Amino acid sequence: MKTKKLKRKIFKTYDYSLFKKLRGNRDLREAHLKAITKSMEEDGYSHNLVQVNEKMEVIEGQHHVESCKALGLPVYYYVVEGANINDVSVLNTTRKSWSFDDWMGRYVKYNYQEYKFYQCYKEKWGFDHWSTIFLLCRTKGVRGRGKLKKAFETGNLKIETLEEGKEWAKRIMDIKPFYSNYKRRAFIQAMIRVFHDSRYNHKTFLKKLSLVRDRMYDCSRVGLYLQRIDDIMNYGTPKNQRVNFYYQWGDSDSIFQVKAA
Repeated sequence: MKTKKLKRKIFKTYDYSLFKKLRGNRDLREAHLKAITKSMEEDGYSHNLVQVNEKMEVIEGQHHVESCKALGLPVYYYVVEGANINDVSVLNTTRKSWSFDDWMGRYVKYNYQEYKFYQCYKEKWGFDHWSTIFLLCRTKGVRGRGKLKKAFETGNLKIETLEEGKEWAKRIMDIKPFYSNYKRRAFIQAMIRVFHDSRYNHKTFLKKLSLVRDRMYDCSRVGLYLQRIDDIMNYGTPKNQRVNFYYQWGDSDSIFQVKAA
């Protein structure tokens, strides 16, 4: 592990050009920047010290630097030699947690190919992060989301279902003419679950949905959406040929885990 050395001197400067953005750090948040600037404007000084490394890359306090620049106030800072992007993540873990967008942006900027593919398809489809993860990653049988989230945050995202995910995303977008809120996460989860079931026929579902579109409406949970899908798939179907995806795939604690017989 590389040793980090803290210089115990606090520096003061009006030369804002000294400070450099650390590659992979979060983008500035406009609302947070406005709040800090307003506070400084009212008090006439900056409350916080800015932390930089020996390259003058900002580890902590990039919003404060921008606020000081906007108001013409001095920046007070100290140097920690060897500090890097990992220290930024640790610092923010104890403050405002990094979002999926933050982690994605970090790894894209560091040329992680898996995250570049991920970002490309997320932006193309317009789905939220969890939905995109479910489409692109091998999550069948995974109970709980902690491991998936940890893998995403530590740079270990693995795209293992790219072709399936592209096909599933296309099917989900086929539903748009009949259900405007097709991007809801619970709905996407429900659809991915039935895509794993050999009894599901997409053409049949679309045809029946076009006939009884009023039976598909917003639901708060995956299980409720599965009931809607059952209702639509079973429209006009003989009783002995009806499906029951809700019973098979409705386990709320799993992503795609089939219930034991």
